[in-house]
Amino acid sequence: MAPTEDFTPLGVVAAEAEPLGERHLRQILWALVLLGLAARAVRYLLAFPIWPDEAYLCANFLNRGYLDLLEPLDHHQVAPVLFLWAELTSIRLFGFSEYSLRLVPFLCSVAGLFLFWHLAGRLLRGTALMLAVGIFAVGYPLLRYGCEAKPYGCDVFASLVLVTLAVEWWRSGRQRWLWVLSAMTPVALGLSYPAVFAAGGISLAVAFSLATSPGRRGWVPWAAYNLALVASFAGVYALSVGPQSASELDWMREYWKDIFPPLASPLGMLGWLVEVHTSELLQYPIGGARGASTLTTICCAAALVFLWRRRQFTLVVLCLAPLLPNLVAACLWRYPYGGSVRFVLYMAPMVCLLAGLGAAVLLVRRDARGATKGRPAVLLLAALLAAVAVGSMGRDFLHPYRTDDVLHQRDFARWFWFTQQYDGEVACWDRDFPSAATSVMLGDSASALYLCNREIYLAGRGGPQWDRVSRDRPLRCVRYTVLNATGDDAAVARWLADLRTRYDLVSRQQYDLPNRHKDRELLYVDRIELYEFVPRATTVTATRSSPAS
Repeated sequence: MAPTEDFTPLGVVAAEAEPLGERHLRQILWALVLLGLAARAVRYLLAFPIWPDEAYLCANFLNRGYLDLLEPLDHHQVAPVLFLWAELTSIRLFGFSEYSLRLVPFLCSVAGLFLFWHLAGRLLRGTALMLAVGIFAVGYPLLRYGCEAKPYGCDVFASLVLVTLAVEWWRSGRQRWLWVLSAMTPVALGLSYPAVFAAGGISLAVAFSLATSPGRRGWVPWAAYNLALVASFAGVYALSVGPQSASELDWMREYWKDIFPPLASPLGMLGWLVEVHTSELLQYPIGGARGASTLTTICCAAALVFLWRRRQFTLVVLCLAPLLPNLVAACLWRYPYGGSVRFVLYMAPMVCLLAGLGAAVLLVRRDARGATKGRPAVLLLAALLAAVAVGSMGRDFLHPYRTDDVLHQRDFARWFWFTQQYDGEVACWDRDFPSAATSVMLGDSASALYLCNREIYLAGRGGPQWDRVSRDRPLRCVRYTVLNATGDDAAVARWLADLRTRYDLVSRQQYDLPNRHKDRELLYVDRIELYEFVPRATTVTATRSSPAS
């Protein structure tokens, strides 16, 4: 029995009545896709300085192997195991750099753009297709998080793969797509924690379609898919979620407490729902907190009404169902629902589909005589989307860093670790003098940015070559700490006294590098002390052995 649902790609008007011809629509679509690719490439190639949120995670790759990454991460970090392994593989293949650390999210972002185009083409046509793909191509959250060394960009790709497979099954009715979906679910959940919300929503949408379409078959592969989903989640939980959550859940709950739903107040809950759904959750192509995404919300609402009137109930469920398990997790204080767009990037494919369709519904009209209205508005919106991409690239060229503080941190690392080794031997207090390392606060999250920059600009070089230290090639040592932190002054004094038996201290400098939240609220100050030594004239032979020996 043939399925009763209509699987023809949706347009808001007949194909021949579109305000722009097929050729013009395709040209605009390609232009927006190319702008989106260019914006991604520009941001990636500019190699922004590592910023603290990335450094907290990346510092875990400095001294860990693949199995070590299954243990709780340092610096209050939680990340899926396949993402961690992919990052470590990139580092081992290409070295520890801004490029290798961001390569996996960047590749996911580029591949995701073309996969979304394929997905949107299965569901939409005409103006709706062009706008949906355009919003996804130039959406600022997708540009930004596709070039950060965090798993957020992979959240989009993992969710997109699952949704695309579900749509392929829905359109074709071929059960093999559900079997492929079952096989891909473990990979998606291993790559992205929030992908479980998309997977749960897909299960509800498939079940709804099977229950409401008597001609469809697929309950057996649907059951297998749910078994794979449960087993995958249990496996990922046992391998990484559980151990990581056990050490970080209380900290994360405290960190997220202001964005969890206010369950004790029904009125407050209503206001919270309105704010969440007009803010970061729907921040495409741009938007933000305090209702700044209201226009996108209106477009999504218009799309849902349109789908409902067209009796596309399965698509309505597919687009909205992933939010249900996410909301349950938020009510249990396990995972945020909104609060920041990075937490809900798994919803990007569904939001962009709805936003593009809704914008077309609102802009393209037929008058009483049957003539199509909306061509200028569609062209204006396409131009605005292009402006988002161009503006993003312009801003990145003019301001290729997140904050002034991280730029100063990188400038110091470049100056010291990269340039000072050309006419001297560079050493680090915690790495090259193990007997003195106990006084360094390297277990504190404040050190993560310093350690990552050091690793990047040392570029894999080992410690100093002690036999090359001379009066013309001094030993330059850096000591890192946090201003006003409790230190072991006695250890520093012993270290200096020991070195002075073999070297003369010819220079001592001090640099204070502030770290502020978005260049505003001061969080802490890195103190970096530089010591320069040359061999004592009477003990030249002392330079031929390591002071650490």
